[in-house]
Amino acid sequence: MEIGKYNRARVESIMPQGYYLELETGGRVLLPGNREEFSLEEGEILDVFVYMDSEDRPIATLQKPYAQAGEFAVLEVKDVNRVGAFLDWGLNKDLFLPYKQQLGELQRGDRCVVYILLDDKSNRLVATEKIKSFIDTDTSELHIGERVELAAYEVTPDYVDFLVNYRYTGRLMVTPGTKRIYIGDTMPGYIQRFTSDGKITLNLSPVGYKGIMKSDSPNAVLRKLEEAGGSLPYGDHTDPETIQKEFGMSKKTFKKILGTLYREGKIILEDDGIRLP
Repeated sequence: MEIGKYNRARVESIMPQGYYLELETGGRVLLPGNREEFSLEEGEILDVFVYMDSEDRPIATLQKPYAQAGEFAVLEVKDVNRVGAFLDWGLNKDLFLPYKQQLGELQRGDRCVVYILLDDKSNRLVATEKIKSFIDTDTSELHIGERVELAAYEVTPDYVDFLVNYRYTGRLMVTPGTKRIYIGDTMPGYIQRFTSDGKITLNLSPVGYKGIMKSDSPNAVLRKLEEAGGSLPYGDHTDPETIQKEFGMSKKTFKKILGTLYREGKIILEDDGIRLP
């Protein structure tokens, strides 16, 4: 059986304490409950979530957790005691987050970003806030301008790191006017670009010509300059394909924006790119 995941099962027998299920992957597990709660028939096929109960016995449930083993989730802290925190993940039994797997002090009502895993020693499901080693680094399926789901897991004065689609990681640079973001906040976002080492730079507004026009084209280019530390190796010499990839716009539009910013004294044009004054 697969602990911490959904299993396909067949109702083998019906007993006073519940339904005994034969799992497709092998093994037998109890689904507690009676016909007043839900009615099943012998031979019926269903999908159940399997986890370990308080006595370390595998048990099935028809409840649906917010995430399975091997997945990320944003969960609320229900309780904290001397051994760790307990998270609401949609089941009657809370998910355990040990102190050694926490990154900071948690209190009841806090939201945290965790990865759910099966502990090798106890065979119990646990959560960890130390998620970075579980993040997928292959971003080949993503593209610039794509709308993605974000969950903030690290917040600093200069940047916020997000889970991207609960699989990858991306960074939003904090600039003047950026709304206050807290750990556990979720929101839609957009892939702005990929850095040379494959990391994702994020934007909370649509990226590309249409999105930039909506948020004022010159200001959008200025924000990109600020995020890059004040200079970028792009200008009149840059080929159209690179401009399209990095800025999501045509070279003609890009040159118009640079001209506007230059006349206003907001950028300096150089042979090898552009920079802030």
